[in-house]
Amino acid sequence: MDLVGVTKATPDYRIDEAQEKGMRVFSVSSAKQFEELGYSVEGSLNDMLQNCDVVVDCSPKGKGKENLAAYSSFPGLKAVFQGGEKHDLTGLSFNSDCNYELAAGRRFARVVSCNTTALCRVISTINTVFQIRKVRATLVRRSADQSESEKSALNAWIPDTGKGFPSHHSSDVRTIMPGIRITTLAGEAPMTLMHGHMLFIELERSSRQADTQSVTETLQQNPRILLCPVWKGLTSTAKLKDLFALNGRNGNLYEVCVWNESIGVDADGEIGLHMAIDQQADVVPENIDAVRALCGAAGRDKSVSITNSSLGIGKLGKREILSSMQRFIK
Repeated sequence: MDLVGVTKATPDYRIDEAQEKGMRVFSVSSAKQFEELGYSVEGSLNDMLQNCDVVVDCSPKGKGKENLAAYSSFPGLKAVFQGGEKHDLTGLSFNSDCNYELAAGRRFARVVSCNTTALCRVISTINTVFQIRKVRATLVRRSADQSESEKSALNAWIPDTGKGFPSHHSSDVRTIMPGIRITTLAGEAPMTLMHGHMLFIELERSSRQADTQSVTETLQQNPRILLCPVWKGLTSTAKLKDLFALNGRNGNLYEVCVWNESIGVDADGEIGLHMAIDQQADVVPENIDAVRALCGAAGRDKSVSITNSSLGIGKLGKREILSSMQRFIK
């Protein structure tokens, strides 16, 4: 892949980062406001689109319909939208663990949100070994991204009452895994570092019997799921972010983090666990895979392997975690 460029709607400090990395910046709005602040741009959005095969659209939610119309005027141009848009925008919601092959031959796809990506990743992995009857999830959502901390809740828990019960996350999961029975509730907490989920998975009576060890071993089969041991000091989302800052990731957790000690199976055979999701990172590998899937550039296994390797996913194993925590303690 070659990066043609990135776009900006307003001039701010992120242009400095892009230019320091050698990325060409194109303006969505008038170039004049950029130039007035001393920023140079390569041209307009249309200038960039003329040289693109695929666009990864990271616009604010609700802009998708307008942007789709713009992209459609360029014959053959493909686009990947994000989870802030509705499923109906593209008719295909994408997750590389679940439906990679369905993107072949399509022009447009939607990568589901960070929370839905995490749920699909963990649920589909467990469903490869155990037969799931129903999933229940409670989501503790960060109230704002780090760059939008002025919008975050302060000293408050804000339940997501917009659509009542269940929250929209369950229907979003079913756009990827239509056969899964799932119900969800969500709310916002006063933090900007990651989301947290409490996940309960009820198995069919005919399913293989689960125990803590077998569930743990199943989750370990997916390199995009990272088991995080509490005994090594990984007791919070803040410490998870700190760990990845120490490992050259700039704090990016592309993996879904599951606390090892939280995994359990109750007397009725129901699985329970705690997991954490980096809202800015876990969809990044999905977007990269979606580009290859739309273009038919690689099969699912090859694409996932390339993406994992390039992002360092699955390389932070037990030895690396212990080494990092020892440096942190020192």
